[in-house]
Amino acid sequence: MNSVPVKTLLMPIPSLRMSGGNKEALRLAEELQLGGVDIRIVTLWRSQHELTSSNVPIVHLSSYLADRFNARVQYPILLLRFLFYVLALTRSSEGCKNALILTHFSTFPLAWLAPHLAWYCFNQDVEWMFVADGPKRTLLRKLILATSRRASVITTNAYISSLYLQEGIQPLGQASIWPPKSWLSHAVSGERDIDVVMLLRRGHMKRLDLYLEILAQLNRVGISSAVVTPDSEIRASVAGLAGSCFLRPTDEEIKQLYGRSKIFLLLSDTEGFGLPPLESMGSGCVPLCRDSGGPRCYMDGAFVGNLMSLDATIPEILLRLQMLLADPGGLLAFSLEARRRFEIGLLSTIAQRKECITRLLKILTIDP
Repeated sequence: MNSVPVKTLLMPIPSLRMSGGNKEALRLAEELQLGGVDIRIVTLWRSQHELTSSNVPIVHLSSYLADRFNARVQYPILLLRFLFYVLALTRSSEGCKNALILTHFSTFPLAWLAPHLAWYCFNQDVEWMFVADGPKRTLLRKLILATSRRASVITTNAYISSLYLQEGIQPLGQASIWPPKSWLSHAVSGERDIDVVMLLRRGHMKRLDLYLEILAQLNRVGISSAVVTPDSEIRASVAGLAGSCFLRPTDEEIKQLYGRSKIFLLLSDTEGFGLPPLESMGSGCVPLCRDSGGPRCYMDGAFVGNLMSLDATIPEILLRLQMLLADPGGLLAFSLEARRRFEIGLLSTIAQRKECITRLLKILTIDP
């Protein structure tokens, strides 16, 4: 493998707002850079609370704050700015072949403006499910699949890989996601003062409505709760419902919270993986999730019974919570098993990710 990269790899993303998907995109960019790839992150919009990278160059195409209402007007302008940026890069590349790695469906149209570049898709989720069922979802699905068929696809877990295989798309590799070993820093204990912890986010499939409903029910029956959210308005909306609310906590603060919590509750309609419940398992927190897809990757064996149907009602979810909390011995056994499942998965995914990154680096650093 060459130590000097022969391609410039552009990673366009909507913005660097704090999110699990952006953290994984940034992690991939940093790994590829360490492997000798000249990679640049290109953002379309800015965000009030942004992730940063100490090493990967970041190009901002605008100073627009990400806003759904104004995005429709701004997007054509950003398409042109991206096209001009790519053309300037191509002229200065001295014959080297450049490439794109796409990480979000909103950036897929950018690739069709640059058909001369090599395309890669880092697909972490079933993104056409982000919009309500209907013509928009159908069009978005067609765009994502058409772009993915033209590109080399990298997935993040077996669930996402299986969905693309069903569409006749063979992934180049699986850059498996798993929380790092640092999430094992808290010892498993039956002494926990918070019954249920949950992460509340906006989005069509994140089901904030269900969380607000279950919080009201938990309050009614005396089950203690804690909420984590990156959204100030959500924090205001749960005041008086949640026992405590943590706004944009650090990883260390989240680990401390999981170490105090008995059950992690996930109510999304769809998740490409569902990292927060898994992170909580490292501290012995027991996951209870609606069957949103991705959690199947780690909620196997003893945890299958904690995967609830998407048709499960709030009373049914509440009943399952009460059954778990009513059996301290059984809950402690679940807690120990959660920790063990985390440790087993950590070892296997490290090997899978290393294999995928090595394969990708060989392609990206080969002589033209």
